[in-house]
Amino acid sequence: MLKQKVVNVLFLVSLTLSMPAMAFFKVPDTDFENTFNGAVTYDTKSLLMKFNYKTNDLKIGPYTGTWKNRKSSSKFLMFGKQKTSTDITLVHDTYGTWTMFCSGALKKFSIYGVSFDRQNEIDYQCVMQSGEKTVVLVVLPYKKPKFSLGPPIENRKVLITLPDNREMQGASLHRGVGNKRENPTPVGYKISNENKFVGGIGRFEKKNVILVSADVANTPDEHFVFMSGLGLWFFGQNDRKSPLD
Repeated sequence: MLKQKVVNVLFLVSLTLSMPAMAFFKVPDTDFENTFNGAVTYDTKSLLMKFNYKTNDLKIGPYTGTWKNRKSSSKFLMFGKQKTSTDITLVHDTYGTWTMFCSGALKKFSIYGVSFDRQNEIDYQCVMQSGEKTVVLVVLPYKKPKFSLGPPIENRKVLITLPDNREMQGASLHRGVGNKRENPTPVGYKISNENKFVGGIGRFEKKNVILVSADVANTPDEHFVFMSGLGLWFFGQNDRKSPLD
């Protein structure tokens, strides 16, 4: 009898250790502060856990193509730099073939073992092109407080310039649904056009997705929102691991 109890306890312990953390800690959806009736979602699961130097196949919804992600770092005396770049080729039956090149750099200054980030004019940029059409996405640095009792909230702004010179805006999101406390690093982004929500990225219905509002579905803006969301997804992964993953 005692032997059987010991076996049962050992089985439960091994089962507990083998279960993923998600089984114990429920990850909330991103609080987009919007409703999504009829929104189009693109699951980004296929992009996870593939950060290396080789070319990977891309297949998200109606999009196919390839992507390659690179990271590098260098240091000279007290000065260091971390760089990331991503090459993406997108193919869509309606919108044709687009190339995306996204890059960012983090400059550091170290003294006596303490490292400080140096402010850049921009933290990340994606240039998306197809023929004479160009879309440019820029992620601006967050304002760092002079004094902080903990990690600062990285409130980031995003500017997206479209081929017709219109401009969409983006902003980082820091709350999960049902949570009042803000996470220091973004848990998603929302994209707006003239203060009207048109899309975003984050966790939605228990999946990490790119969201496109029903208001812009089946229009050229749908494609621009998707590409912007894809660029922001790679920024979040390259900048640091998202708490939603």
